[in-house]
Amino acid sequence: MDFRAALSVFRESGGHGVGELALRSGISRPTLYRLFGGAVPRVDDLAELAIACGWELDFDLRTLSDPMAGVAARLELGDDTAREWGREAADWRGRLRRFVETNAGEPHDLALIAEAGRATAPADRPGAAFLRGDHRDVDRLVSAGRASGQRWALSGWAALDALGIDVDGPTVLWVEDVRVTTQLLGDSFRAGRRSTADLFVVRAHPSVFSGSTTVDDVELVSPLQASLDGMGLGGELRERLTGHLREGR
Repeated sequence: MDFRAALSVFRESGGHGVGELALRSGISRPTLYRLFGGAVPRVDDLAELAIACGWELDFDLRTLSDPMAGVAARLELGDDTAREWGREAADWRGRLRRFVETNAGEPHDLALIAEAGRATAPADRPGAAFLRGDHRDVDRLVSAGRASGQRWALSGWAALDALGIDVDGPTVLWVEDVRVTTQLLGDSFRAGRRSTADLFVVRAHPSVFSGSTTVDDVELVSPLQASLDGMGLGGELRERLTGHLREGR
């Protein structure tokens, strides 16, 4: 819920006028009028208003993983296959332009991919499954993808290896339904932890599939999406990919 929606809920559910809210919350009337008029509240003011109206704020801090960051980077780099989501990614385009300015000395495209990759990290996407097993058995992953009856595509090690980039790291299987696909892989993979996973099964935003290609019956995300995912996975994938992009190969 954004703060404007929260203020609306507080005001309507509490049944209090501005004067009563000022008294109950300890926030002055002028400040309340500004907040209800659209001013951005301080976190402590928002918390006090919530309590005054019988609510409690619950803040959840987690690693950023926003698919719109990836869309924004692809659009900034001229990938028109992602233009369908351009309006949703507008804020991220502005953020990435600012972020790139802090990467003094790095090539623009590399800095853009690195920043967007960290912001759209696939392994940190809510609901991702962490599996242990032979993630290099691409035929097994293809079989599960097909059996799911839904869209799927490989990224991470599998996609970068197909691009001729010599890396060692986990594979990402982008899918529409994590639970179904994970069950289909149950005979070959076991549940693991994020830090030791060989395969991440992740629910994909539709933009992930735009620009994907089929090579020998293997669905692979676009090269640019693979680069973003590699940066987001970190470790050796990010290190090798950074060197590859810096050399301009």
